[in-house]
Amino acid sequence: MSSADGQAGADGARTEAEWAAWARQHRVAFEVAPIVEARRDERMQVGFTLQLYAALPMDKPRGEQREDAVRRLREDMVAFMRAAVPSDKVVASVEMERPRKAAVLRPENQLQPEISLTWRILHADEFWKPVTTGEREGLARVEKRLVTLGLRQGHW
Repeated sequence: MSSADGQAGADGARTEAEWAAWARQHRVAFEVAPIVEARRDERMQVGFTLQLYAALPMDKPRGEQREDAVRRLREDMVAFMRAAVPSDKVVASVEMERPRKAAVLRPENQLQPEISLTWRILHADEFWKPVTTGEREGLARVEKRLVTLGLRQGHW
């Protein structure tokens, strides 16, 4: 695979420039939202969701070819997040939700078909603990890193 198409080199690693090219090629965007829970009439933000969106590969014919392209794109999205936020920098519990749908249509992206992956970011030690200002600042640094690596916030 070559860096010209935004894919990894022979060693499997991608540079920041290659990730940025990959993000442009697949129109990768992200959104962050709070996770708010209610307990005994009290509402509390306990974490965040981070969603990645990428354009569904409509250039591939329906069926096996498109399904393979979607599978590879999902794998690349997971690899991107591992590269963008190395596990030694994570100070929270981060879990990826299983995709519920093959494609999503968002008004923010003019209802163009996309695939989506969602990560839930919660406290590692205790669920019922409010998000702190420091944690919000940490997430803001992650968002800035995603933009640096070529993702758009919200939509393309």
